[in-house]
Amino acid sequence: MRLRSMLAARFPDIDPARLPGGFDRVGDIAVVSIVPELEPLAAAIGAVILDALPAVRVVARRGGQYGGTFRTRPLHIVAGERRLTTAHRENGVFLHLDLAQTYFSVRLAHERARIAALVRPGERVAVLCSGVGPYPLVIGRHSRAREVIGIEINPAAHALALRNLAANRAIRSVRFLAGDAGRMLPDLGHRFNRVLVALPHGGESLLLPAIDGLRPGGTLHFYDMQAKRCHLAALAKIEAACRQAGRGWRSTGVTVCGHCGPALHRLCLEATIEPEA
Repeated sequence: MRLRSMLAARFPDIDPARLPGGFDRVGDIAVVSIVPELEPLAAAIGAVILDALPAVRVVARRGGQYGGTFRTRPLHIVAGERRLTTAHRENGVFLHLDLAQTYFSVRLAHERARIAALVRPGERVAVLCSGVGPYPLVIGRHSRAREVIGIEINPAAHALALRNLAANRAIRSVRFLAGDAGRMLPDLGHRFNRVLVALPHGGESLLLPAIDGLRPGGTLHFYDMQAKRCHLAALAKIEAACRQAGRGWRSTGVTVCGHCGPALHRLCLEATIEPEA
């Protein structure tokens, strides 16, 4: 659907560059960005989307950036049903979502599939800040991992992760734990072949327990937000944590897997963690 051209026909007096060019589809919810001067037209813009896509039942506009302890984003319903709960399917996994209380990015679907494809048979995998469970469930669905553990501190997200696990009954290797990932990971009693730090803002606080929780030769996936084409600062965070842990490390790749504005990218930095420095 060419949203901008449809909106330009509906609002011919408005500069088309100021109109939304698209939206994120999460289940039956369309999430759209609307510039401040067009907020009085938000309901009319939402009506255009609802008319064009009968499968969309809710249109919500973004009201700010992700923030707070649980990395939620303010959303304001502008058209359709008055709810921010939905059901969404991704990579063969069924997910119950609450966009008001939990973090979820539909734009990370390809990244989750990429990580799942890297997991080797028999691996133990830990996902720190696992949210409603998309990373663990996609890994469990598309790999032969021995065990995938997701740890999440947001009680609303953890409750949905348990519901999502029940909704994907064919996935047997996944379990979810509620609590502070940095404190819980050392108490699990074993080390992992692969650990994901899935918190792109402030995830460096989890690097030390993540590195300590990896077996020699294990793989760290560290997500971080950095300026476009600049990942040295994120690598420095890994280096500092490895030095503190007394572990060696070797960078094995950097993947751009999203952005927050034109100049700020979400990166996944991957490193092999050696037994000692």
